[in-house]
Amino acid sequence: MEESKESKPIEQKQEVKAEKPKGPGFFSRIKNKLLQYKRTIDVARKPDKSEFVSSLKITVGGIALIGLIGFAIFLLYFLVVR
Repeated sequence: MEESKESKPIEQKQEVKAEKPKGPGFFSRIKNKLLQYKRTIDVARKPDKSEFVSSLKITVGGIALIGLIGFAIFLLYFLVVR
């Protein structure tokens, strides 16, 4: 009994690469970002004196609080080690 040899096509797996969705180009993205910055600048306004003073107080208070916490940690370390 002789086997009949039939030509069978060899199945090859082809990798299908997922294509990246093409969005706006590099220069287009930069242009859009600059337009967003321009809109932000257009909307922004100079604070009046009372707003500026209150922001300044909060900022200085926060810096002082962080400094005091750091000093307290340093003082505790200094007293415990010594």
